Amino acid sequence: MIFDKPEGEPDARVGWASDVAAQMLRRLGFKYVSLNPGASYRGLHDSIVNHLGNERPTMLLCVHEDHAVGIAQGYGKATGEPMACILHSNVGLMHGMMGIFNAWCDRVPIFILGATGPVDAAKRRPWVDWIHTAADQGGMIRNIVKFDNQPSSPQAIIDAMCRADVMARTLPKAPVYVCLDAGLQEQSLEKEPAWPDLSRFQPPVEPTAPRSEIEKVAAMLKAAKTPLICFGRGSRRQVDWDARVALAERTGAVVMTDARTSAVFPTDHPAHVPIPLGGGSAINREVLNKADFILALEWPDLGGLVDPPGVAMAAPAKIVNVSLDQALHNGAHMVFQQMPPADVFLQASHDAVVHDLVAALGAGKRDVWHGPLPVNTKIDPARISIRQVAKSLRDCFDDPDNVSLATTCHGWPRDVWPYRGPLSYFGKDGGGGIGSGPSIAVGVALAMQDVGRPTVTFLGDGDFLMGGHALWTAVHCKIPLLVLINNNRSYMNDELHQQAVALDRNRPVANRWVGQAMINPDIDLATFARSQGALGIGPIREAKDVDAAVRQGVDVLKAGGVCLIDLHIEPEDGRTVAKRMN
Repeated sequence: MIFDKPEGEPDARVGWASDVAAQMLRRLGFKYVSLNPGASYRGLHDSIVNHLGNERPTMLLCVHEDHAVGIAQGYGKATGEPMACILHSNVGLMHGMMGIFNAWCDRVPIFILGATGPVDAAKRRPWVDWIHTAADQGGMIRNIVKFDNQPSSPQAIIDAMCRADVMARTLPKAPVYVCLDAGLQEQSLEKEPAWPDLSRFQPPVEPTAPRSEIEKVAAMLKAAKTPLICFGRGSRRQVDWDARVALAERTGAVVMTDARTSAVFPTDHPAHVPIPLGGGSAINREVLNKADFILALEWPDLGGLVDPPGVAMAAPAKIVNVSLDQALHNGAHMVFQQMPPADVFLQASHDAVVHDLVAALGAGKRDVWHGPLPVNTKIDPARISIRQVAKSLRDCFDDPDNVSLATTCHGWPRDVWPYRGPLSYFGKDGGGGIGSGPSIAVGVALAMQDVGRPTVTFLGDGDFLMGGHALWTAVHCKIPLLVLINNNRSYMNDELHQQAVALDRNRPVANRWVGQAMINPDIDLATFARSQGALGIGPIREAKDVDAAVRQGVDVLKAGGVCLIDLHIEPEDGRTVAKRMN
């Protein structure tokens, strides 16, 4: 990674209140801070540059506040630890709110610093300082952060940042927000404050379930003839990944994972349902109806899984729900999903319970009760398909299992590209906030660069167009990233919604493209990427050109660059742009 290097030596003296906040970022261990500049935190900006020398943390300049949050979310998804970001006053916070909501729904920790004021009206500049001061700025996002605070003294800054850090890192993880008074930031200090011993301010150990409950669940698993394990949100630790595999093999359970969450189980394991759930399928429903026991481990929507509206279910299985998520539930947003039934409800860490169950079950191995499930392996040579793109991409790497997928589009073939480790894949945006895909991918790539793994992301054209200028930060900071665009030149998800409504009302399905298709003119995504310093390839319209384009893009990635490939992939139902218009 390359970062802006300030001139001269840093001023080591802690002489200003903003120096205290900067010092806390360093002392708390933040390596990076993403931001879009703003006058409300000019004091803190100076402290990071001229007091810390733009090191530990290093600034990642973004061209939009939403990217600052998205990059931090991607980093948090990939590492399980919070990254810092800074949002300018109330207006920057409003820009970043969509990203904060995504991270809240995704249960990803982010350490957000904000600014307001000056709170003292006598210190405000006319007009701009007044409209950028809020009576309760934290109140704008209080329902989508785990903790917020606005400290009023240098010592209070230390306390607030220390508390926010502990809370962000405590399960269930989520964003936190500390708002700094612009006037306080520029207050000079008579002496350096007393610094706490941060080794004594650490998150609590992961909560475990009582031994009696572990033994009860272990007995239920042993007695089950057709058990199903649903692995939802989980850690990025290899030891936890291995424990999940051991649990499945000792019980003979079928395993489901959710494409909306990061990889938690090998998708080519014989126990795994070949299509990770992310909306349901006939295959998933068949397994659910046959299961006599369901162990749900931090599953993001258990109610929707076992009791979906309008779907006839077989006799209900025994259900054990392991989740800490209810600690974050509030009435502001329906993020908590449908209320799930459970015969046993354990409020404990998913990963801790898995380890305890493996120990309680002892040695042994059972065959999975469900046979192989069908997978469509055909590739149509006449058209570009997601399957062809995945195969071309995999063929370009000597060790594709060392490649991290930040995200993929619906239909990604996991038999062609299975997830075999906890850093294989990092899920979706969390809250359905379209436009976050590019910035989240940059954050994932930043984290994976630190551990030597190349990052690829596969985005829809609508998602990219809303946030594609996040690529500038990757180019500027030399963060390697390959972006593949599934370009159907439409908001295709919404086309399908319009199709459903038309069918329900007996109206023409052929009109589903109206107000959805991004055509006349087509948008030149490759040129957009080139304008930011990335290599732009495409548009690729013919299947015969895919291999060469992907190979060129991978070469750029391996050389440490940023590349975008614009792939014109028509919808799976065969309704091309021309057919949608006729």
